[in-house]
Amino acid sequence: MFVYISLGKNKKYYYMLGNLIKYSDFYTAPIPDNPIELIIDIPKEELIATIVAINTRLKPLGVSHFDDSRDTQINCLRTIFLDNENHIEQSFCLSIINKYIITPSNNNLFSRVTCLYALQEILNFNGFTKETPEYNFDNRERIFKFLLIANNQILKGDSNYKKEGYEQLGNDFFEFFMFRELHHNQYNECSNSINVFYKSWFLLHKIENHHIFSNHFKNYLTWYYKVENADAFLKNIFWAYIKSYDETLKLRYLNVLKSELDTIKVLDAFSADREFKVLEKDNLEVFDFSRIKKSPLFKGRMKDEKDTIGYLILDDGFFLEKAYSLLINDFWFDYLKPNEICTRKDWGSFIGTDFYEPFLCEIFLESFSNTPEFIFRSTDELKFKIEGRPIEYADFYIREKQNIALIEAKSSYLAIINGYKTVSTIDDFRKLNLEEFYDDYGLVQLVSKTIKKFHLYKNHIADDKFNSNRKVQLYPILIVNDPIFSSSLASFVFKRKFNELLEKEGINKKAKEHNIKDLCIMNVSHLQDMEQSLIDKKNNFFKILDTYLLMSNYNNKANFNRYNFLRTFDHVLHAKIKEGLIANRIKGLKWLEE
Repeated sequence: MFVYISLGKNKKYYYMLGNLIKYSDFYTAPIPDNPIELIIDIPKEELIATIVAINTRLKPLGVSHFDDSRDTQINCLRTIFLDNENHIEQSFCLSIINKYIITPSNNNLFSRVTCLYALQEILNFNGFTKETPEYNFDNRERIFKFLLIANNQILKGDSNYKKEGYEQLGNDFFEFFMFRELHHNQYNECSNSINVFYKSWFLLHKIENHHIFSNHFKNYLTWYYKVENADAFLKNIFWAYIKSYDETLKLRYLNVLKSELDTIKVLDAFSADREFKVLEKDNLEVFDFSRIKKSPLFKGRMKDEKDTIGYLILDDGFFLEKAYSLLINDFWFDYLKPNEICTRKDWGSFIGTDFYEPFLCEIFLESFSNTPEFIFRSTDELKFKIEGRPIEYADFYIREKQNIALIEAKSSYLAIINGYKTVSTIDDFRKLNLEEFYDDYGLVQLVSKTIKKFHLYKNHIADDKFNSNRKVQLYPILIVNDPIFSSSLASFVFKRKFNELLEKEGINKKAKEHNIKDLCIMNVSHLQDMEQSLIDKKNNFFKILDTYLLMSNYNNKANFNRYNFLRTFDHVLHAKIKEGLIANRIKGLKWLEE
């Protein structure tokens, strides 16, 4: 079972609880003891190209959501059978298509995680034939079977729901469900590629200009990627990516001239065949996909007669994040930690204070640049002394009339080592330190200080035109870096926990002096997407928040249809912002040339 955003026939996005179709749903024969043997007579490069073609179709060019529509699923199926040019009635795989279309509408054959899991299995194995066979229904169907077996493995833990009797969880079920399904639901989010590259550029320049990390980062880039500086690193990735999509093949691959030596150095590092410990299949750490994250490209075999070198992009999202979130980890684990340059806390503090908060601040300042009625205050402006005590109140404060957004920003990512990503059973769930979890990711601070002490601190905020004697509408917001926390299940669980913490602190949501709205969780990418719309006054920040709260209100019974209470900011932005998802200041790419 998984939660995903679906594109309906009316081209509207909605959230669904869905099912991946398993091998055992389609075939009566038992799963082979060693599934890789199904496909060892097909060259590795062909297998990877086929699965990459499926993965690319699931995330079409220029779309910020995965496309799980029936048409796309069938298109992916026909891609396996090299069948896309035939009329569907003459399809080689018509019998399989007919079997698929009678399944429930929320049943999918393929997902991004299906592709990632299968790719990792193939990359971990070196016994494939080097000879290209004559392709026929049999060997192409075996690729299909291999992918369905991947679904079996992805969903293996679902039997625990019945075996363990999840009814015992009571009100904790959604919390358990969030962690239990994290290993594949974490990969259901994606961002606009240009916005990711700009975010990467901002990060790289912050590191490169830092008094401690600057020289170390240059050493790292020279050692690992064989480039002189951050600009060379990013430009080589950016321009290679921009030219990578083949409209005819519906495939992302990089063809680089052999003379483009600097680009090849970076892409060779991105495609290096590194040794990784092969984990047991029942170990949920398998779904961290460390091998693909480390090397998101697959380098094709060199051919002397060609003047280009080809690389397949294994996964669009991992490739984009290689200069952002994955770089944050790579620089720490490959250089800073082994060379004892700083502690993990020091590095995390830099990411939060020197990069993340200034990046958000820049977006807010641009967004409200044409609306002077919006009062914006950030970090240093929200530090003050009361009776000699220094107070750091909140990360951001936004006011329009009596509407006030109180914002905490969290830059950290959920690590694999603390057990949050490897919950398989109720016992695993019970072992989690949930108090620490909600504290680490900002919820406790948002309630116990930012909301609870608003009326104590409100007159210390530099906002002369604010009428503090009138009732206010408070909008508590968490802005997260990790898309896990802004995804559907996590948003819902965090909202419920927020209300529990308010009650625990004795805070009434509705009082004479305030009305506290439900928690809003948005990702930094959501802010990027709405920036130009706010600049152009096509949308109002607080009205966007109101739309989100209305669309995801759990107390509205209408939202139980198709699990609409699980909707996130992705759904709201799709409904409210039809164009301008890339801000004009970023779209022109002047920043890349600076």
